[in-house]
Amino acid sequence: MVHVKSVELTNFKSFSGTSRVPLLEGFTVISGPNGSGKSNLLDSLLFCLGLASSKGMRADRLPDLVNTNQSGKPRSAVEMSVTVTFDLSDYVTSSLDKSPKISTVEEAENNPNLVRIAGEIDNSKETKNEKIRSEKIQVQKDGEWSVTRRLRVNPQGTYTSNYYINGISSTLTELHQDLADLHIYPEGYNIVLQGDVTSIISMNANERREIIDELAGVAAFDRKINQARKTLEDVKDKEDNCRIIERELTIQCDCLFQDKIKAEKYQRLRLEFLEKQKWESVLSWRSLKTHQDRLFTQIQVCDCNYDKLTLQLTNLNTKIAHESRELEKLNINVKALGEEKLLVTQSTLANQEAERKQLQCQQSEIEAVSQDITHKLQQTQEEIIQNQQSLEQFTERLTQQIVIIAAKKMNGK
Repeated sequence: MVHVKSVELTNFKSFSGTSRVPLLEGFTVISGPNGSGKSNLLDSLLFCLGLASSKGMRADRLPDLVNTNQSGKPRSAVEMSVTVTFDLSDYVTSSLDKSPKISTVEEAENNPNLVRIAGEIDNSKETKNEKIRSEKIQVQKDGEWSVTRRLRVNPQGTYTSNYYINGISSTLTELHQDLADLHIYPEGYNIVLQGDVTSIISMNANERREIIDELAGVAAFDRKINQARKTLEDVKDKEDNCRIIERELTIQCDCLFQDKIKAEKYQRLRLEFLEKQKWESVLSWRSLKTHQDRLFTQIQVCDCNYDKLTLQLTNLNTKIAHESRELEKLNINVKALGEEKLLVTQSTLANQEAERKQLQCQQSEIEAVSQDITHKLQQTQEEIIQNQQSLEQFTERLTQQIVIIAAKKMNGK
């Protein structure tokens, strides 16, 4: 049977310094006058085992548990500790010799809804924290298992509380879990305080049944069952949430699939549009090329006409100069001739003057035609330059569209 082997107190309430109280196996009676510290010994057990409230230890605050002689000294900090040593030599089937497990796993083996959770926990590797915990809960060679709690009070009134299992730092949760494996509960009836006997006598049958279940360990299994049921409800809630999320994701997937079809159709139509736009650019380029060739032909014809008209104008100018010289000679001859020949000469001169005017009119017409041809030639050259620029722009756009279509095809592959 598990029993407390000894209690060691340091600066706890009325125990100044360090005091060790051995407790024998079986039945141990501690007697003494009032105020000698009998109840303080039970308070030290509750303090060490991690009682939730300090009022159960007859103290308003944990620093009130420190020995008054120590708390009154001018020190930087005052430390108080209690160590409880258990004798586990005959506790062969103790779960402390095994690695810790979550209580809900045992119920999950009999519950199909929790088999998956239990399998995941059983198949998980032992972590570093689990190894440290295994060292904490190992029984010592002499069958002892000790729990220590230290309280350090600072001059400002603040304090820190630490737990140790077999000398290794531990948490309150780990301590309560190990004590529960030994069926020891700080809040239970392993320790009967002053007034508890009267309270038990005045209880009804159901309340006494709860005390018996607590002492027999049945209440622990009830708590585990309730915890497993709560875990099962949480799992069902999560399962319902997962179903809701699954439905929402299915709807989103359908919407995304429709968007995918639209996007693929858009890509296909865009490629067709780019292909047709490319052919449109090619046709425009061919049309501009044909128009350019036609303009080049017109320029060549205009150049030939310009050369011919320039030659005719040169011949007319030469002929006019020749006729002017002839006219001057005739005027000289007229002066030398008489009046008879003057009329004949004037008539001839009039005819020649008329021919000269006619030639001048022809010259003016030829110059006007030449200027018109020159103006048309300039306009044609300007159109050629504009067409060349447009042709270069269409060529650049055609090249860019060919590059874009080639890149789209590569991405589509």
